[in-house]
Amino acid sequence: MNAFPLLAALVLAPAAAALIASRARSDEGARRAALAGAALTLLLALAPLALSCAGVALASGGPALPLLGVRLHLGVDGYTTGLLPLLGFVLLALLAAGPRAALDRRAAAALLATASAILAVFCAADLAVLAAGWIAALVPGARLIGKARAEDPLLRRTCRIFLVGGTAPLVLAFGAVAVIAARRGAALPFDVEEIARVGVPEAWQPPLFALLVVAVLMRMAAVPFHGWLPVLLERGPLGVTLLLAEMPVGLCVLLRVAVPLLPAACAEDMPILAVLGLISALHGAVLALVQTDLRRLLGYLVASQKGLVLLGLATLNAQSVSGALLQSVASSIAITGLAMVIGAIEARAGTADTRALGGLVARTPRMAAFFFLLACAAIGMPGALSFVGEDLLLHGVLHVHPVLAVLALTAAAINGITLFRAFQQVFLGPLARHLKGAAVEALLLRERAFLLGMVALTVTLGVAPSRLLALHEPTVERVLHAAFGGAGGAPHEARSSGLAAREGAAQSR
Repeated sequence: MNAFPLLAALVLAPAAAALIASRARSDEGARRAALAGAALTLLLALAPLALSCAGVALASGGPALPLLGVRLHLGVDGYTTGLLPLLGFVLLALLAAGPRAALDRRAAAALLATASAILAVFCAADLAVLAAGWIAALVPGARLIGKARAEDPLLRRTCRIFLVGGTAPLVLAFGAVAVIAARRGAALPFDVEEIARVGVPEAWQPPLFALLVVAVLMRMAAVPFHGWLPVLLERGPLGVTLLLAEMPVGLCVLLRVAVPLLPAACAEDMPILAVLGLISALHGAVLALVQTDLRRLLGYLVASQKGLVLLGLATLNAQSVSGALLQSVASSIAITGLAMVIGAIEARAGTADTRALGGLVARTPRMAAFFFLLACAAIGMPGALSFVGEDLLLHGVLHVHPVLAVLALTAAAINGITLFRAFQQVFLGPLARHLKGAAVEALLLRERAFLLGMVALTVTLGVAPSRLLALHEPTVERVLHAAFGGAGGAPHEARSSGLAAREGAAQSR
C-alpha cells in the first residue's frame, strides 16, 4: 500500500487547522478549531500503526519534482510509526488540558503548525522535505516569542541562537550531500534512497557527519549546546517548547540520515557521541538538582534524559539501541505529563518557584498523586515503560563500556532524587503562606482525563513492551547493519537484536 496519501493528509491536517485557528474571530473559536484539528491528527496518526499491526506493508512514495531534484517522498519505519500517534496524543493533550489563559489564537495555531512540521520530519524520506520540516518546526515558536515576549531580551536572544544554530549545520550538510549525490549520478539528489544507491565517499563522510551531529546535539540540548532548553522552558511558551524538546526529531535524523548514508563516519565517531551523551546526562542531572523553578528544572531533566538516549544509541549495541528507542518514547510521555502538572500548578498558584510553594497535597491531592506517578514513570520505576527502556539501555552499555554504564546509572539516580525532592517541596509540609487565604482549584476533569491517559499508557507499555519492541526491531536491525557495514559479525548482531531486546525486557519485568 502506498503510504503517501495517508501521510500527506496526516502532515497537512494540523497545518490546515492552524490556518483556520489563526483566522478565528475569538480565542474560544480558535481553541475549538484546534481541538478538532488535533483530534483528526490523532486519528490519522493511528492509521499507520493499525495497518502495521494488521500486517499491511506501507510502501514509501511520493511525486518527484525533477527540476528541483526533489521528491515529495514520505514513508515511515517501525520507530516513526509509533511516534506518529504519540505526537497526536501529546498535541491533543496540550490543547485540551492546557491552561486556557495561555492558549489564545496565536498559541493554538503555533502548536498545530509546530506539530505539522515535526510530523513532516518523522515522515520525510527526502532531505529537502526533512530540512523544510526541521526549519518550519522552529518558526511558530520563534514568532510567538517575538510577538508575546518582546520585552525579554534573554529569551529572544536564546531563541535566535537556537534557530540559527539548529538549522545552519543541517542545511549545509544536506546541501553538500545532495551536490555529491548529483555528481555521482543521482537523478534526485535529495532523495534518501537515491543517495544510498550512489553512496557518499568515505573521505566526505566525517565532515558531513560532524555538521549533522552539531545540528542534532543542538536539537537534543546536549552539552555544549544545552543552554537554550532551560531558558525556553522557563520563560517561553510551555506547549510549543515542550513539542520541540520532547519529540525526538534529532534522533530521527541520526537514525534515518546519518547512520544509513554516512556509515563509515558513524562507526568511527559514535564513541564520541556516547561520551557527549553521558556528559549531558550527568550535567543535566546535577543542574536540575539545584533548581528552584519547576519549569527550569524540567529543562535540565529533559536534557539529562536525552543524554541517556544519545548514549544508548551511540553505543551501537542491540540492547542499548532498543533501550534508547524505548526510553525516547517513555520520556516523551512522562515529561509531557509532568509539564502539564507544572503548568496547572503555575496557573493556580501564580508561580512555579518551589520556594513559594508547599503543602499543596492538602488542597489538590489528585495533582500530587499525578505528579508522583509521572515522576516515577520519568525516572524508571518498575512497572513503567522507562524502567524497561533504562534497563535495556544500561545493560547494553554495560557490555561495551562498563564505566559509562555506572556513570549513566548515577545520572538516572540523581534525576530520581531531583523529582522526589521537588515533590516534597511543592506538595508536602505546611501550606505556603501566600496560599493560605487563596483558593487553589483542584484539577479539572479534562486535565485529569489526559493525565490519567498518560499514566495508563506508560504503565500498559511498561507491563507489556513486547509489541513496541517488535515494532522497533526493524529499525534496530537497520541501524546496526548500516553502522557496521554488513561486515564481520554485524549481520548476526542485527538478526539477534530483536531476540536480545525481548529477552532483556522479559528480565526487566
